[in-house]
Amino acid sequence: MAEPAIALREHPQIIELFTVLEQNGLHQQKDEVQALVSYIDGMEDKLSRMVDEMTAMRKEVDRLHDRSIQARCTFLMNEAENKVHQVSSMVSTAKNNTISAAGRMVQTFHEKGRAALRHAVQALRIPAVLTRMEHGFSHASQAMEKCAGRMDVIREELHQAGGHLKSAGRALAGKEAQQVKDLDADKGVLAKLRGFLSSCGKVFSEMERGAGRLAEKAGGEKSSVKTELTALKATPSGQHRAEPGKDKAR
Repeated sequence: MAEPAIALREHPQIIELFTVLEQNGLHQQKDEVQALVSYIDGMEDKLSRMVDEMTAMRKEVDRLHDRSIQARCTFLMNEAENKVHQVSSMVSTAKNNTISAAGRMVQTFHEKGRAALRHAVQALRIPAVLTRMEHGFSHASQAMEKCAGRMDVIREELHQAGGHLKSAGRALAGKEAQQVKDLDADKGVLAKLRGFLSSCGKVFSEMERGAGRLAEKAGGEKSSVKTELTALKATPSGQHRAEPGKDKAR
């Protein structure tokens, strides 16, 4: 078993950067970098647990007796796994970039001093990094919810097919056909897989919201693109234009 990757907060370059920022009284800058580091570490932990759950879920899918259903479930698992890998790659890239930037910032301080260090932290563009991650998590959440929806279709098809077989059996035995019962959402491997896919979608959605909140906080008074778009949509179009005749009357 491979050793777990070192947490970003424990990386030598990050520790050294925190020390330099603290010693130079750049507490706000330290807090901003620390917030990004803590967020990335948290995302890595969540993704690691998700991968473990996915491995266990795949084993259950492999034990399905119906080969056709197994193949369809495996296809959905592959799609979900690819999305998790994409998100993991995005988080890993952000982590590596932060480590490299930390090394450059410490070097900048040694060569050019405190003022240059402050500008170097600003050049890291933490709000922009978080906004890109927010968009990535949003796409991943939507993809997982689509997979969960397709899983519902498979479950309903199987349920209806089973109900029709029972009805046919009762008809052959001369008994009256019964109405197919509602699908029990909490039983069976297919229900567990559906729940897992939906859970992944919710986790990605939580990651998205966390990145958005942190991006707005790191951006200070600057509102996010999402906030500005929401405000524009909420404003009646007529309020953006001067009333006819007012300019002429002046």
